[in-house]
Amino acid sequence: MIPFLTVTAARKPRVLTTVALIAVALLAACVAQPTVPTRPESTQQTQPPALPPTSAPAETIPPLLPTQPPVRPQPSAESFPKTLAAAGTGPAVLALARQAQTFRSAGRPQDALGQYERALRIEPKNAFIWQAMAETHLALHNVEQAESAARKSNSLARGNPWLELGNWRVIASALGVYGDSPAAQAARTRADEIGSALAASGGGGAMPAAASAVP
Repeated sequence: MIPFLTVTAARKPRVLTTVALIAVALLAACVAQPTVPTRPESTQQTQPPALPPTSAPAETIPPLLPTQPPVRPQPSAESFPKTLAAAGTGPAVLALARQAQTFRSAGRPQDALGQYERALRIEPKNAFIWQAMAETHLALHNVEQAESAARKSNSLARGNPWLELGNWRVIASALGVYGDSPAAQAARTRADEIGSALAASGGGGAMPAAASAVP
């Protein structure tokens, strides 16, 4: 019996050593293999992508209609002054215009022209004086100056048909010196149209006192 116990006691440390080595190997294997975390399943259901909001149809705006300007009644011929005094001319200019008319009646158009020039230095925008200047230049056969002064009077007349009638007659006469040109015919036609309109409105179609319209 003693020999068996001796053998058993001698083999026991080897068994323990072997078991220890196996345990160490298993532990090393567990440490060497990383644990892969498992992805928890989502408890929420996957929602489909939201559709973009549909825009409401734009409100149809009717096109804007062009607005018609208000129709303004044309002033009558009688609302325009016919004479130099009725136009509100100052007394100094009236005195010079009367003196000029006296010179013209005496056959002295050059002296009359000087009086009108003095009057224009006082009232340079007086359409009546410019018309009288145009007629005086025409009497002196200064056709270019006559046409220029008549057109200046028209630009200052502000639609006064009494003045425009006399001015277009001066322009037609001045242009007619060079022959019956289309420009002269057009000026004559314009004068006739204004004269007809004045006659139809009861204005008589003629300037009172012509040339100066001085009362």
